[in-house]
Amino acid sequence: MAWILDPSSGEVLPTNWSSIRSRIWRRDNGLCQKVRYDTGLPCLSEGAGVDHIVPRSQGGDHSHSNLQVLCKFHHDRKTGQEAADGKRKRRDTVSLPPRGKRPLGSL
Repeated sequence: MAWILDPSSGEVLPTNWSSIRSRIWRRDNGLCQKVRYDTGLPCLSEGAGVDHIVPRSQGGDHSHSNLQVLCKFHHDRKTGQEAADGKRKRRDTVSLPPRGKRPLGSL
């Protein structure tokens, strides 16, 4: 399969991304599919883009079952949460040696 780089996100996408995106947009009627925690129902605001439910960085793929239309609010919120989770995961993997075992001159 051939791939292209999306200039807006820097993400590598399949060359047929525009047709995949169009099919998902039609399937979801161009409306946000994020389920609201307060009502348990889909948001159904005007969609802003097609989103990967499981992010590519976490093993998600471009299959239709892993794609959904999201409004700007929910997309921005989900992206922010994913970035915070990634930052937390990276921070948790970096560990300092125990306090008494640090080399001289370190904090």
